[in-house]
Amino acid sequence: MAGKEKILIIRSDRIGDVVLTLPMAEVLKKRSNAGKHFEKSELKTTRGMGEHEILNNSNEAKTQIKDAEPEVWFMGRGYTESIIKACPFIDGFINREEFESKGLTEAVSQLKKHSFNRVFVVSPDFKIALITRLAGIEKRTGTGYRWYSFLFNDRIFEHRKTGEKSELEYNLGMIPWNKDYQYSPEILGLAPEYDGIKVDSRKIVTIVHPGSGGSSVDLPALRFREIVKGLDEDERFEVYITGAANEVALCNEVKGESKAKVVAGELTLPELTGFIKKCDLFISNSTGPIHIAAAAECFTVGFYPKMPACSATRWGPRTKRRLIFEPGEECGCTSLKQCARLNCMNNIDSSDVIQSIKEKINEIKTGK
Repeated sequence: MAGKEKILIIRSDRIGDVVLTLPMAEVLKKRSNAGKHFEKSELKTTRGMGEHEILNNSNEAKTQIKDAEPEVWFMGRGYTESIIKACPFIDGFINREEFESKGLTEAVSQLKKHSFNRVFVVSPDFKIALITRLAGIEKRTGTGYRWYSFLFNDRIFEHRKTGEKSELEYNLGMIPWNKDYQYSPEILGLAPEYDGIKVDSRKIVTIVHPGSGGSSVDLPALRFREIVKGLDEDERFEVYITGAANEVALCNEVKGESKAKVVAGELTLPELTGFIKKCDLFISNSTGPIHIAAAAECFTVGFYPKMPACSATRWGPRTKRRLIFEPGEECGCTSLKQCARLNCMNNIDSSDVIQSIKEKINEIKTGK
C-alpha cells in the first residue's frame, strides 16, 4: 500500500528490556490513529444485510484495518531474536551484530534499502544514532540528554534512572502513548510450545529461576533454597529450577534435598519460553525470564532492591498477577554495591514468601 508507514524499533539490550519494548509494536499497530479511523468511520453498517454480506463486510473491514497498520520492524541482539519473532506484531527482525559488522557505510546503505520513515532508538548510542541520521530516516525518536542527541529530531527529555515509572511506560511514552497497558494474550503468541518436559497439570507447576544477569541485587541462594523446600513439601506444587549453563551449581545448591527438578543448562531460550508458557508460577530475581512469564500470563513472584534505578517500580513484571518482595525499612542503600555489601536482600523472609504464595494458590492456578 502506497504511503504505508514503516517503523523500526531499536533495542539492543537483554531479554527483559526487549520484552518490555515489544508492546510498542502492538500499540503502533493495533491502536494507531489509522486503525481507529477505519474501525469507527470507514466500516460499512451491517443493518439490513444478510449473513453472507455481513461476512464479506467483516473480511473487508479486517483488510482495511490491516492496510492502515504500519509495518513494524525490530533491531536487537542476536540472542533475543526468538523472543522478538515470537511477537505477532513484529513484521521483521534485524540482527544488530550482523548489521554493524560490515562497517558504517554498508550499515547506512542497508538501512536505506528498508525505506523506514520512522525509528525509535530505545537503547541509544552514538553509532546507531549516526547511522539512522545518515540513512535519512524522516522521524528519529530518541533521548534528548546525550551529547549526540542533535542526531534525533524527535527528542524525549526524560531521565529513566529516577525510576518514577515502569520501563514499559517509558517505552510507550516515546510514541507517545500514556494510557494503561497490560500484555495482550498474543504478545508472545508465535512462541512454539515445548513438550520436552512432562508436567503434572493437576499441580501448581512452578519455575524457580535463582540466577540473573547481574544488573540488580539478588536474593541469596539460601533464601531460594528455603522457598524451594517449603513449596516442595506441599504436594500441591511441582517445582522446576531453571538457569543458564553456568548456573548449574547455583541451581543444585538451591535444590538442596528437595525433590525439585533441576533443568538448568538444558533449555534454549525458545524452549524456556515455551516451558514458561505452560507453567502456573514463576519465581525469580529481577531478570529477563520474569518478564517472559508476565507476558505469558504466568503468576510471578519477584525479589527487588529498593534503589529507584533497579526497583520493582521500574523493573517489576508488568502484570496484576504478581507478588513483589523487597528489603524492609532497614535498607536505605543508594547503590547496588552498597546493597550487596550490606546483604539487604537477605532480610527478605522466605517464610513470608511461602505463606503469601499459598494464600494466592487459587488465583495462581485458575487465573481468577
